[in-house]
Amino acid sequence: MSGPQGKRCAISAGGYSAEIAVVGASLASLRGPRGHLVRSTPPEGLRPGCSGAILAPWPNRIQDGRYEFAGTSHHLPLTEPERNNAAHGLVLWERWEILSHTAAEVILGLDLVPQPGYPFELRLKAVYSLTSNGLEWRVSATNLGDQSVPYAVAGHPYLVADGSDGQKSGALNDWSLKVPASVYIDADMDRLLPLGTYPVDNTHFDFRSGRRLDDFSYDVALGGLGRNEDGRTACELTSPNGGGVVLECGPEVNWIQVYTDDQATGEPGRRAVAVEPMTAPADAFRSGQDLTVIEPGQTHSAWWRLAALSDV
Repeated sequence: MSGPQGKRCAISAGGYSAEIAVVGASLASLRGPRGHLVRSTPPEGLRPGCSGAILAPWPNRIQDGRYEFAGTSHHLPLTEPERNNAAHGLVLWERWEILSHTAAEVILGLDLVPQPGYPFELRLKAVYSLTSNGLEWRVSATNLGDQSVPYAVAGHPYLVADGSDGQKSGALNDWSLKVPASVYIDADMDRLLPLGTYPVDNTHFDFRSGRRLDDFSYDVALGGLGRNEDGRTACELTSPNGGGVVLECGPEVNWIQVYTDDQATGEPGRRAVAVEPMTAPADAFRSGQDLTVIEPGQTHSAWWRLAALSDV
């Protein structure tokens, strides 16, 4: 018996170690030279929500679960019924297949079959590789069908800056986050759906020079990402003790969702901060904003990397 998270694959290299759970192809733990870099998922019980999971073939939310693509209307199951949304894709709770597992790398695969609301056929592959430069996390999708496919993907790592395992409530208030983003998406607070895109200037959402999180509640998509000559962008989460973690993203990542792990009353919260690399923002199936269309036989790939601040 492997438990509700399925088998957990351990890898290590270059002073780093990680565990990947096959359910959701989820990053269950990641340690660097100075301690934990993400909130750890205990091996027993269900994975808490989306912690460490891959969100595909769309991240975030689709209003009413309805969208039109190539002249055809589709209606997805409402996986967030309290908000009447289809949320976070179709692979969160699927048991991925282990394609390869070596000392420093694990490769997982999943065939996403045509189904109501998403009658398209994708072959997904998730590669987790450890080196002395941290953990590279790559997700690819190949269109196995004979029609174009709407697609977006994201990761959902909960980062910790102080080396703890991310279980202490309120820990993140002293941390600072840096995201080189020039715009943010304002969202309807009831349904968390986009209302419009605005400059971050003179707002709580300007993380370009680093911003202390304090007790402010964040659940916001940040875009207009600054990049280096290779098209890469990087976010930094730091703690007062000098620890920290870096999320570096490839050119396919257009948005960073920041969520401060604020939970419903009665549950522990603010244990870590989700810094989520996304190829497209919420409701992209309806708006078309940064939506990827994968043609038959073609493959889309996106990557991001997590590392201790000292190794950057």
